[in-house]
Amino acid sequence: MNNDILAAVIFEWQGLVQRRQGVKRELEEKLLGAMGSRPIKIVTGFRRSGKSFLVQQVAGRLVRERLIDPANLLYLNLEDYRLMEVTTPERLNQVYELFLRLSARPGKRLLIFDEIQNVADWDRFIRTIYEKDGEETEIILTGSNSELLSSELGSYLAGRFIEFFLLPFSFREFLAYRNVQVNGKADYLRGRRDINALFTEFLNHGGLPEVFDIPSPEAKLSYLSGIVSKVILDDVVRRFRVDNVTLLEKLFHYLMAGAGSVSTFASLSRRCAAMGIKTKPETVIAYCSYLLKAFALFEVSRFSWKQNRVFSDTRKYFTVDTGLITLYRPPEENLSLRLEHAVYLELRRRNGTVFFGTNDSGKEIDFIVPACALQGIGERRYDKFQVTAMLTPEDEKRELGAFALADVHLKEGANLLLSLDEDETPLQWQQVTIERRNLIRWLLSGTEVGEEGTSETEPSKRLA
Repeated sequence: MNNDILAAVIFEWQGLVQRRQGVKRELEEKLLGAMGSRPIKIVTGFRRSGKSFLVQQVAGRLVRERLIDPANLLYLNLEDYRLMEVTTPERLNQVYELFLRLSARPGKRLLIFDEIQNVADWDRFIRTIYEKDGEETEIILTGSNSELLSSELGSYLAGRFIEFFLLPFSFREFLAYRNVQVNGKADYLRGRRDINALFTEFLNHGGLPEVFDIPSPEAKLSYLSGIVSKVILDDVVRRFRVDNVTLLEKLFHYLMAGAGSVSTFASLSRRCAAMGIKTKPETVIAYCSYLLKAFALFEVSRFSWKQNRVFSDTRKYFTVDTGLITLYRPPEENLSLRLEHAVYLELRRRNGTVFFGTNDSGKEIDFIVPACALQGIGERRYDKFQVTAMLTPEDEKRELGAFALADVHLKEGANLLLSLDEDETPLQWQQVTIERRNLIRWLLSGTEVGEEGTSETEPSKRLA
């Protein structure tokens, strides 16, 4: 490896990171709050969600606040063509030793390895640095594959890391990018027309930050199509050595077009057969797991306290970004599906654990999320969410009846109906109290942006 080129990379990024400023991501404060502790910080997420920008912005703040000497910052983007030869722990260590020799000074050091999974056996190097220099060195890793946080870390870095998962931009972050501030109901009402128009844009083209400044809808879709090709053909096919690429692409297409629908591996296998692709259920199971590991999809299980359903394969799949749905279904089709996805992704940000529910009569609740423990009892409470575009008289029985799930474990917790209706008057259905929320205002009522009064923010606080 050419030491002059490596030195140029080291010093170039020290300068770039110091100047990095942009929209503050909601995960930024959590990551900053963990700095100073010894465990390795790991940021993962879907490609192009903003992981690199996030860690650069955190590093820039640490430098500007004089917590890190800029000479003690090592940032390596391991997808940089100039670092293509850095493919082994030994070569990564050569870069580190060069940094220590040419740049580092006494004091705390910050090492950032972006897309670390591109280095084979990277854990050997990281574990060595952690054990040898951990007291005086902060380490941040990023990666675009969940294997980074499962078998590899579980085997080699157990007890040595803190995980941070970054989703694409939330609607709050998207508005901040557009320089729209909504700090309460009054701000929302003053800017409602513009906010609603921006919400439609966000819903149709998603929250991947690079798509925001692409001028035309056609160009946005071309960009998103390239992202999908990268995920399927690179992250999945190459990493997992997929043999039947056609099956993988068709399966992904089907899951995206019907995302949010209840499915089983048997039904997915039958669908593949209907498309003329013969396959075994085990292959379908494996390919679905690959898409999950690339963070292209999320799997939502059915809520149940019955032990015999623990291993049930009844599940729903949701995409990581609403914009990707537009590649497979036009925006004018099934608005409620897109709204449901937007709510699911927000619940993931606020809570992490999300289920869907059905009862024996077939009524379905869109989302069930753990709330807080009951005072003095220790039992869990669960908030229930139903999502629809508009609540019409024809839809009341289906949408509201879902809250009457005959499950003793679900009687506690809030019942929330989220829609685009402006009316937020609570409803009663079969002696069940149902809170109504305008869906856009609910998306804006996260931990950073509250409403006036406690009654309107209490459900969001429980989910934070």
